Amino acid sequence: MSMSTPGTPLDPAGDDARTSPGEQPGGPSEAEGPPPREIVVGVDGSDCALGAVRWAAREAVRRDAPLRILHAADYLGRQDVSGAPSPELPRARQITAVAYTAARHAARGVRASTEVVPGDPAAALLRAAAGGQLVVLGSSTTGAADEMVFASVALRVSARSPAPVVIVPRLRGRTPTGRPVVAVLGIGKAADDAAVAGFAADAARAARVPLLLLQTRSPRNGAPDAAADLAQWQRRIPDVEVSLTELPGASPSQLLTAMCPSPLVVLSPGPGRVLHRSLDGPHRWLLRHCTSPMALVPPGSRTDVEEHENAAATG
Repeated sequence: MSMSTPGTPLDPAGDDARTSPGEQPGGPSEAEGPPPREIVVGVDGSDCALGAVRWAAREAVRRDAPLRILHAADYLGRQDVSGAPSPELPRARQITAVAYTAARHAARGVRASTEVVPGDPAAALLRAAAGGQLVVLGSSTTGAADEMVFASVALRVSARSPAPVVIVPRLRGRTPTGRPVVAVLGIGKAADDAAVAGFAADAARAARVPLLLLQTRSPRNGAPDAAADLAQWQRRIPDVEVSLTELPGASPSQLLTAMCPSPLVVLSPGPGRVLHRSLDGPHRWLLRHCTSPMALVPPGSRTDVEEHENAAATG
């Protein structure tokens, strides 16, 4: 007999039932409308994952959304000779317990739950992303051997998630006060820029900082790109101070210099369908070297992927 159905929590009455003190059982009444979708944060026991938990907890409070702390691993599918659950289950629960404590310390009002899932971490996170509004993952950006596995998970999830994914690097000091949120335009299709700029504008508004648009698309036939129209963006987001820097054909290192440090860097994961998407070399380089949190915002059409495509993408 298998320990649990792959992709489901090992102990729904235990881990998934944990909530912050004061939270009432049951959801809101129908008159109040549907509850906000959850923010999902993946943890693996590393320090960089705890940094992601703290960032996600503060963002969950800002959005008045529940926080789902998810630990998934292949080792949890192993049973002992008696057929009992994996002997590693206590270790997994300890990982989520530490993460829960970190979330509560970072944001007292957070409504957090924990979940332990057997199986491939990327597949579990992609399934969770289908019902969430945001996925948050940590990245060491150091290449440490014990963190390289989780880095590959972050790459897979960032490339295929139907929800925006925020990669939080290892903390390297505070971001200077007043630095702008950065939206990188010109990656992927021109239609993707609106989703990127909109996500970045919301973050800038919440942080009460300016928004910097970096236009990387080269003009076609000598005509300026419509996305580089600063007046247009100022009209669309009048409550945020907006500036524009044009960097046509910029290299990853030039982008890095222009956008960091920042409270958040926002860009598209690039072109491609869900079933065949992978991050290209420049994206991987930026994720490896960027010292600011980086959000990859998928095109709006990816949130409406048919169920059979979504299932195939998540494995």
